[in-house]
Amino acid sequence: MAYALEDEFGDIIGKARRGQNMSHAETATAAGISESDLSRMEKYTLNPTETQVYKLAEVLNLDGAKLLSIANEEWEPEPIQHSDDALEVITVSAPVGGWPVNAYILICKATNEAAIIDTAASPDQILKQLGTHKVNTTAILLTHSHSDHTDGLPRLQSATKCHTYIHKNEPKPRSAGKLQELEHSDIVKVGELKVTVLDTPGHTPGGCSFHTEKVAFVGDAIFAGSVGGPNISYQDEINSVRDNLLTLPDDVRLFPGHGPSTTVGEEKLHNPFF
Repeated sequence: MAYALEDEFGDIIGKARRGQNMSHAETATAAGISESDLSRMEKYTLNPTETQVYKLAEVLNLDGAKLLSIANEEWEPEPIQHSDDALEVITVSAPVGGWPVNAYILICKATNEAAIIDTAASPDQILKQLGTHKVNTTAILLTHSHSDHTDGLPRLQSATKCHTYIHKNEPKPRSAGKLQELEHSDIVKVGELKVTVLDTPGHTPGGCSFHTEKVAFVGDAIFAGSVGGPNISYQDEINSVRDNLLTLPDDVRLFPGHGPSTTVGEEKLHNPFF
């Protein structure tokens, strides 16, 4: 089942190793395996034994049982089971640089106002969905500024004429207009929905997530069964996800920048980083 996840076993151990500044040689020696075998595991050309999974988990400070479940392709998040009376979420997924990237449209059902969350998956597809649902778009919310999530921004700004919001600590992407800066606990209103900003740095300096009702849009902070690459700070990423996302109610659905949606409860049970 792991093919459905954004990250497989090799991705997970590679991110944990690099995030903790451990070399192939150091990790392999500590885990009692060859450097060649570790490299092959990270490249998906060698399947680990159960003993190797648990040893690598110990060395990399991961949860062994959760890591084994992903290595054996035994888990993927449950699909969405019910609709929400207050809101609707539309996922727009399209390849950027050969890899699928998710953008989202959050719709307040009471007012038909909408926000676009991240932009690069396909600006034209996003605009088509906005037209199909006949919504009034009032905001563009950016979880972070990496180009695979923001390259469509000027096109959408020009088409919608609405405000764009990004965390104050995040490098600013190419934009057709002024960017409104946010910080932790700020609220952006989308119709009757109050969207709260949650700090989730580590993948980028000012990465953030957007939470309202029973949904949260998490960018590349956390994926189903994994986390985004800790380009800035591994510990900041782990701590911010643990403190600001995994403390939300278990039934809050997490919508990431890549891969399938999941829930807080499932990640607490299945994500080997936590």
